[in-house]
Order: sequence, then structure tokens, then C-alpha cells
Amino acid sequence: MKNQKEFVQSLFSKKEQKNLWILPSITNGEVILENEKIVSWLHPSGHIGYMVYNDGNNIRAFMMDRMNSSKQASDKAGICDWCKSVNSINKLAMFSFKTTENKTVGFYLCSDLDCLSSINNPGPHSIRETLTREEKRIRYFHNFETFVSKYFAH
Repeated sequence: MKNQKEFVQSLFSKKEQKNLWILPSITNGEVILENEKIVSWLHPSGHIGYMVYNDGNNIRAFMMDRMNSSKQASDKAGICDWCKSVNSINKLAMFSFKTTENKTVGFYLCSDLDCLSSINNPGPHSIRETLTREEKRIRYFHNFETFVSKYFAH
């Protein structure tokens, strides 16, 4: 089998590979993509987000452009489109990608793409919900899988 770096590279298109930066914990084997449902990370510059999704049968990967969130103090809050966590607007960012040559879609997501951390460690702007953490995790996976099936169907 290919080494981990070559495997990750093979998941992205040739065009995406030009901007690919792989998280060291993936290349050194700390994170095994085949064992995880979703692995996400940011380019060190913060301008690209990477997602690897394992549905149990296939592993897919894609990149999204990230508009850096404001670093100004703000009492405004927003909601992540995937995990539905309510965070300070400083903890959210707009991620976008081209679905076709002429169409780009965007989503407000947790700025570090770590929705599970937002679910497990709610911030001060969190809204009290009746859902358990496990139910929130299920909602996140459902929303993410809906996104993948809509934009990355085979």
C-alpha cells in the first residue's frame, strides 16, 4: 500500500494537489484516515480548509476556500451550518468552493472546521438545547453527509 502522504494526495484532484498541505499527524500515522469518519484541517495560512470523509465504503476528500474571520472583539453570535453550534462570530468563517465552473457555494462553519470540539466544549454564546451531545453529534454527521451527497455525489 502507498504511504500515508501518497494516499492522502491520491484523494484530491490534480488541481487540488497543487495547494495541498497535509497535517503532520496524518503523515506520521497518528491519525489513520481509514479509522475516522471525518478528518479536517486548515492550511497553516488559514486560507484553505481540507475535509476527508469516510462513509464506510469510500473515502472522499475536498478543499474549501476560507475567508478569515474577523479578529475584532464582537458580542455577535452566529451558527455553524453543519453542527449548528452557536459561537461568537469570531469562531465562525465563510468556507466556499466551486460546484461548477460558474457556480460557487458558501457556508458558515466553525472556523477551525472542528465541529466536534464545538459540540463537546460549547462556548459562552451557546444556546441551551434539549439535545444530548450524542444527538448533536448525530445531527452534525447527518448535516455533513447531506452536504456531501448534494455536492459530491458520484
